[in-house]
Amino acid sequence: MRNQALVGAGLIAAALAVAACSSGPNAAGGAYGAGAGSTGGSGYGASPSMGTGAMSASGALRAETTSAGKVLANSQGMTLYYYTADKPGSGSSACTGDCATSWPPLTGTAKAPSGVRLPGPLGSITRSGGVHQVTLNGYPIYTYAGDTSPGQVTGNGMGGQWHVIVLSTAVSAATAKGGLLKVELTSAGKVLANPHGMTVYYYSADKPGSGRSACTGDCAQAWPPVVAPVRVPAGVKLPGKLGQIVLPDGVHQVTINGYPVYRYAEDMAPGQAKGNNEGGVWHVIKI
Repeated sequence: MRNQALVGAGLIAAALAVAACSSGPNAAGGAYGAGAGSTGGSGYGASPSMGTGAMSASGALRAETTSAGKVLANSQGMTLYYYTADKPGSGSSACTGDCATSWPPLTGTAKAPSGVRLPGPLGSITRSGGVHQVTLNGYPIYTYAGDTSPGQVTGNGMGGQWHVIVLSTAVSAATAKGGLLKVELTSAGKVLANPHGMTVYYYSADKPGSGRSACTGDCAQAWPPVVAPVRVPAGVKLPGKLGQIVLPDGVHQVTINGYPVYRYAEDMAPGQAKGNNEGGVWHVIKI
């Protein structure tokens, strides 16, 4: 199914991920996809204002509510970031020297917050000197020396290369119910987005009108369903009738023109459409 078919009689959908310094696709293979990363400008941002040294200790991670949404934070509640200049899965960090002073690596062993779905597995790399830095979906993660208290995200978007890690939680899923869908401008054009502004996708392996989703298990981790009910913004014409199906776990998933719709776990912020054409089977819904 292609986008052209969506305009006529078909539809196209799916969605979440992590990024930090420059770009670097993170291929997980298969139809689910796992790419992440975007290029941006240079510069490390503000000088450290906390005097905490070059490393940020880990522990049990937390979810913090910020102006950028629900984001991943370290055990002290300080916002965590990824750097698009890093190459996911490379086993190394592109942020060293002065960069690592402004963006302290998260070191040690990390544990996911309770009730939070991370956009990928936790892991680690070994930096020079033998220090172990935490990774998420293959990306090294960092705090920002310019953030002075929990809930701050002053490093988000810095140089076009540093980004927070937006989370999907039971709370955020619940607040999405009855929410107003959005239209976002992306690299793929104007597309439909969920109430939080995250790009919405369809999966061409789904059978429209079947009342079922072909995306289960690991697929549903990478492509979480858009939760019903939702409303359509005034003046926005969808490519088909809005509806819903009931998944085996009782979740009501939004459908458009009979197709279940999703977001992508590697889309970290509104306006991203990293999942478009992933595996040739996931597509944005153009508006």
